[in-house]
Amino acid sequence: MDQPPRLLMWNYTDEEQERLAAVLKEVGAPPASSIEKIQGNLTLKEIIHSGSQCDEPLISDEKVLLFYNIPPKGVYFLLDLFKTKDLPRPIYAVVTEHSIEWPFGKLLEHLIEERDAAARREGTSVDP
Repeated sequence: MDQPPRLLMWNYTDEEQERLAAVLKEVGAPPASSIEKIQGNLTLKEIIHSGSQCDEPLISDEKVLLFYNIPPKGVYFLLDLFKTKDLPRPIYAVVTEHSIEWPFGKLLEHLIEERDAAARREGTSVDP
């Protein structure tokens, strides 16, 4: 994980991307880049390091924001900041040395399962 820190977003509209970019610029945080649907079946490593594309797009209405190579203190700062702003409420996750080897689609399935299991434990419902 030797690339500069950055955020990777999935399924953000142009307007949501602009609002996120403004918030990040305001605090001097690294810019966010979009994971394109045509990259959804690639590993995170391929997406981050090469920007490759694959033949089959991934389709999902979920919103995801991944923290790549951002120190824990920075992640907590940004999470707290995002709660105060008019931004989407995605699934948040940190890219780890393990998850960077996963195809994004597989990671997305895992994150959805984790979110739904947590909601069941808390007795709440989840709206994607």
